Amino acid sequence: METFQSPLKQQNIGFRQSASVSGQARVVRVAFVLLEHFSLTTLSTAMDALATGNLINAETLYMVSTWSLKGGQVESDVGVSVSSQRLVAEGFNQDALIVIGGQRVRLAPQPLLRRVLKRTAGKGIVAGCWNAAFHLADAGLLGAEEFACHRDSYGLISEYFPQLKASSREFIVAQRRATCANAHAALDMTLAIMQELGSHNDAALLDEIKRVHQPAQGKPVGAADSVRPAAIPKPLNVAIDLMENNIEEPMEIDAIASHVGVSRRQLERRFARYLNAAPNRYYLELRLTRARQLIVQSDRSMTDVALATGFVSYPHFYKRFKDLFGLPPMTFRDYHYASDSASSGRYAVAATY
Repeated sequence: METFQSPLKQQNIGFRQSASVSGQARVVRVAFVLLEHFSLTTLSTAMDALATGNLINAETLYMVSTWSLKGGQVESDVGVSVSSQRLVAEGFNQDALIVIGGQRVRLAPQPLLRRVLKRTAGKGIVAGCWNAAFHLADAGLLGAEEFACHRDSYGLISEYFPQLKASSREFIVAQRRATCANAHAALDMTLAIMQELGSHNDAALLDEIKRVHQPAQGKPVGAADSVRPAAIPKPLNVAIDLMENNIEEPMEIDAIASHVGVSRRQLERRFARYLNAAPNRYYLELRLTRARQLIVQSDRSMTDVALATGFVSYPHFYKRFKDLFGLPPMTFRDYHYASDSASSGRYAVAATY
């Protein structure tokens, strides 16, 4: 079976892994404890990273649940409420517990949360977002380690725990304890937790999740833009731009070489040196990357997808897509978005809201 040769594999490797339907995914249970007036952006950032991980990785399934001290609806900092289960000390069994604080959250010791944090810390990861490091400190889980929290909370936390030192870093993950200072840092913190619990040695997968959530700034939108080497010759950049702008009606490689002012042989050498693939191979992988995006993100027919990505023959498109992604196009779509009970669990974050 073929595989991606060019740097485009960074965008597609997770989807190819998910096409491997043999075996069972490892289930990782992640619980979010919502404090009253919690930061909704922080929660959604962390949960979306886990949901993206489920979408593009078949090896680990993150099962997410939301909890609170009283249960029921918990109001966020923007007035949107999220439903939750009532937190209990007995029978609470999670691989990771992330407490979501916020700018409007009032801090005070909570004996029940303290017990649950201690119990979870015995075998899993505990984390606090925004000002929720307070509760990790209250449970005695920070020790002498530095912690991250929003700067507006430094004063209050230091009043309760003068022996602890707040860090200027936005997030810290060490010794199965994690803290972050704001919603932006929640992504990096969550990715670190995912690597610890579910995606060991899979830097490509985590980089892809981060790319999805933090696209490059100040650059034109393009399917291959984020995977181009930092310094490549201008003719090669122009050639890639031509390919990206001519997906539906692919250009001949000779025409591309002529347009950028080099010979075909020179263009082939530069593609091999900087992109590890011949120009026609890179072009094919670029078109199939676009096809994967259309299959997952739209309900267009497979024939339309084939035509939109420059394949005049559906059987040819079928074969090449299956070669690189491991499943036929329609099966690939069904596998990602099936709503029946047999297939929806792998890609759905199991939440209570």
